[in-house]
Amino acid sequence: MPAPLTIRPVCPQDCAGVARVAYLTGFFGQSAQVYFPDRALFGALWAGPYFHGAGAGCFVAEQAGEVVGYVLGASDHDRYRLALARVVARQVGRAWPTGATLHSLRYLWRAARHPSPHADWQAYPAHLHLNLLPAARGAGMGRRLLEAHLSVLGGLGVPGVQLSTTTENVAALGLYRRLGFEVLDTRVTPLWTPWLGHPATHVLMGRRAPGWDWDPAPRD
Repeated sequence: MPAPLTIRPVCPQDCAGVARVAYLTGFFGQSAQVYFPDRALFGALWAGPYFHGAGAGCFVAEQAGEVVGYVLGASDHDRYRLALARVVARQVGRAWPTGATLHSLRYLWRAARHPSPHADWQAYPAHLHLNLLPAARGAGMGRRLLEAHLSVLGGLGVPGVQLSTTTENVAALGLYRRLGFEVLDTRVTPLWTPWLGHPATHVLMGRRAPGWDWDPAPRD
């Protein structure tokens, strides 16, 4: 009988475990190895800011003492950008780039050229990321993580939260809709074409707190 799945708030010691899950699920639920072979750099960029001053409402899913999923988020976009800048500065001081690092730069260059859409940060100042290892899916853990995160944002008085996904993530889109998220914008992007073999469609989704009465248009 498999060990039960539980959720709890993140702690500093979870950074490596969260980075591992992020990497193993970073390509539409599969490993990011295909487009980002520098595993350490991936973990630093995707998970690091939430463990260095930007995180709010972050939880992990755990099974037998191992992190098998997470929800990471920031309630303030400016704070997240500062934390990301600190992480990037530390990475610049690493040893001479390896071949894996240089190969990974292709994705970063393409992501800068083809950014995902985002909503107005005043209306939706928070953002989030949610991922589970395949073995942890299908047990309602994604919903539990997301509900825990949204509860924290509500307690903080955050007016709105946004996230970016793609139409490749069918199950995730369904979960977000069931939890009250609405599609704010869509955009066909060539970002993933070298690895998917075809363009993907970015989907920007958002959820506002009750009583929020301003409806700004999404912007780049």
